[in-house]
Amino acid sequence: MSDELPGSFSKLYKYVRQMERRIIKLRHMTLFHRPILRVVSFVLIFVLLIPLITAGILLINRTHTQYVLLTGPVGSTTAYIAPRIQSILEAPESIEQLLHINIVPNFELRPSCGGLDTNAQINAGVAHLGFAEDGFIGNSTSFSYCSSGSKQIQANTENTGETKKVRVLLNLYKSPLHVIVRSKLKLNDLQEIPSGTKAYLGGDGSSTYSVTQLIVEHFGLNIDRKGHALNFNQAAQALVDGEFDVAFFLAGLHNEVLKSLLQQGSEFQLLPIAKTESLRTLFPYLESLQIPPAVYTNVQSEVETIGTHTVLVASTALRDYEAYEITKKIAVHIQDLLWDVPLNSARIIDNDPSKDLFYPIHDGARRFFTHNPPFFLDIAMLTGIGAYFSVIYAFYVMLIEFVKGYRMYRFQTTIDLITEHAQILGDSTKSTLLDTHLQKFRRVALRLMRHKKITYEEFNYIEDYIKAYKL
Repeated sequence: MSDELPGSFSKLYKYVRQMERRIIKLRHMTLFHRPILRVVSFVLIFVLLIPLITAGILLINRTHTQYVLLTGPVGSTTAYIAPRIQSILEAPESIEQLLHINIVPNFELRPSCGGLDTNAQINAGVAHLGFAEDGFIGNSTSFSYCSSGSKQIQANTENTGETKKVRVLLNLYKSPLHVIVRSKLKLNDLQEIPSGTKAYLGGDGSSTYSVTQLIVEHFGLNIDRKGHALNFNQAAQALVDGEFDVAFFLAGLHNEVLKSLLQQGSEFQLLPIAKTESLRTLFPYLESLQIPPAVYTNVQSEVETIGTHTVLVASTALRDYEAYEITKKIAVHIQDLLWDVPLNSARIIDNDPSKDLFYPIHDGARRFFTHNPPFFLDIAMLTGIGAYFSVIYAFYVMLIEFVKGYRMYRFQTTIDLITEHAQILGDSTKSTLLDTHLQKFRRVALRLMRHKKITYEEFNYIEDYIKAYKL
């Protein structure tokens, strides 16, 4: 057994003996009434208690989590569908209804100046979800031109730098560029707009202004820009009031603001944009679109224009499972979300945005479209759980083996002490006393073997060790 108990362990076992004395004192307290190293205690702590505490912390954190969903400018199509997205995301699932608890995050709706402002706020870490136009990434300098939370965005941008956090979750619909002009000007094409005409090109920080600026520069138009701080509702009213004669709106079809401007008998009409192929060649994230007749009351023929893909974007600050759940919920209810928005992607069976869009896709959304959930059934998660329990089990086995070795060491040292003090050299009284003590040790060893704390081989070793002293 000396080979089984190397001398290098002796010093360690002596320290363990000192520690054991302190543990015994603690175990006499009510809280430590039962041995700490029992299998039941080990299972309860590492297999049940720790996972339950972790799950509880995650649920509490999820219940108190609040995300910011940027709706875009007032009067835009995104502002129209944003409340629907909020209701879809905050709707309790079946298990939450069963338990009568709400563990879904809260989503606060907050207007933004448009797609570039949304990008700037997400990159600055002050928003989590929003709408943008594919290809128009923008940068944090949007805060300089947009009044939407500019001070907070600027402060956060200075702290975090130019990190791009925007990722796409879903492709929603196509947004044609509506060029609305006064009918009395009798214009037939965008390029006929007179030099110096007062026009609304979209608000600062908006995707409307980004697209319109590209077109104006491409065709060399000389336009007097007005209303740089107006949202769609304000711009429509200013157009009616005569503050400018031309207005550009990048929005989905059937937009309420546009329907009110292009109603029957209105003084406004839609201008077509010819030669859109050249625009697509230079700016591949733009798309040639046609506004069909009768979509608006006074539009009687097809109008050629340019457009973009409106997408739902999220921050990389969202964990994979959060982005996965958001994408899953919206994808399941996509018909209810976009039923009255033409040119939508609701009927596309495979709506994987990574195939056709320029934006990088969020890893959580990619997992949804590749049917690879980021939890439970995920191979990486299962591997992690397996590794956790493997480490716990290995630690437990090593600990049990160490305790067994320590127990045998205690038997050896105690027998050595008894025989040294008994001094049985021919003294029958001392020999009887030694036999009495050794018999007690045999009973203790038998009890330990019955409770499977030592093996039969270890019990035989104790017997042989005792017999060796009596020879």
